[in-house]
Amino acid sequence: MKMDKIEWKNIVSGYKLVILIGMVVILGSMYLSFKRVEPENERKTASGINVVNTKVKEEEEITEENARKAAVEQFKRLGEKRVKSNQLKVQKIVRKEVEYYYITSEKNTLEIQIKGGMITKINSASVEE
Repeated sequence: MKMDKIEWKNIVSGYKLVILIGMVVILGSMYLSFKRVEPENERKTASGINVVNTKVKEEEEITEENARKAAVEQFKRLGEKRVKSNQLKVQKIVRKEVEYYYITSEKNTLEIQIKGGMITKINSASVEE
């Protein structure tokens, strides 16, 4: 019985306890830093593709330059690796009295509503909220 108390004190003593606490803190901080955080306002398509947020307010209009940047970011999320904004073809279209930028790359297409900057279609598939 006396031997058990001595062994327990040796196990939990001094430096070993500090090392154990340090390892717990390091592992906890690693978990928090690698944990994927889901933004609460992120939209997805029906097939589960995350849609890029253009950071344009609803009453503002997105510029063609910003639309190109958002398209490049979205195309990279779709797996198109070597896409550059100057290689994209941009057309202005009107559907039901609403203006859109219709942006095409080698493999993908995208529609961005000019007023509000919302991406409305990716590869002809509607984006749902």
